[in-house]
Amino acid sequence: MSAVAHNAGRARLVADGLFILQAGCSLLFGISQFRRMLDSVEGVSVTWMAFWVAFLLVNLGLAIGAHRKFASRISRQVITIYSLWTAVCAANLILLLVSPGVAWNVVDTVTATLTLGGVVIATVIGRARGLKLGDPMLHGAYAVFCKAVPQLTLAWNIYREGGAGISVVAFTAGHVTICMRLAQIIVSIREAGLDRNRLGMAIGEAANEASWILATVVWFWVR
Repeated sequence: MSAVAHNAGRARLVADGLFILQAGCSLLFGISQFRRMLDSVEGVSVTWMAFWVAFLLVNLGLAIGAHRKFASRISRQVITIYSLWTAVCAANLILLLVSPGVAWNVVDTVTATLTLGGVVIATVIGRARGLKLGDPMLHGAYAVFCKAVPQLTLAWNIYREGGAGISVVAFTAGHVTICMRLAQIIVSIREAGLDRNRLGMAIGEAANEASWILATVVWFWVR
């Protein structure tokens, strides 16, 4: 077996392992968070969950664009993972919206204002620089605003109201899966090369992890 074939086989094994672990963690998160919100939605903001779904849809679009640039087993796995996470978070969002304890508060107003304002500013700057609305880098900026801003204000909401509505499994699985998605994107870049779709996904996930770390610190602090 040549060195090239050996490296390709090893990359495929790593990618398959990441795919299986991510699928398991997404289901673990979904079930754990769903059950927790049946008991309490304390600290869970509507905009956090809603913009999370938006973030996943943006990165799903980038994953599909990356697949069209260079189709492979790994690119199909990335699409599958984002699709699974979108379904899981959408189910939790629906439960949150129908929960009797949920209410729009000042944190949601601030989150919506900052996030949508950021999206508008990114669009204006992107268009001024000649980027089309479908440009992956512009979508990467949307992903940052849809994930980082709501998670930073989630930390504020947890500080204000407590964090009983978010399970420890959700925080743990969140960090694990974000890092695994970043690893999967890196594997995909090593396979296909760095294109704007893969770079946009990586930027969004990096912002995701940075803001999730802060939310986790605040959650542990108020416990």
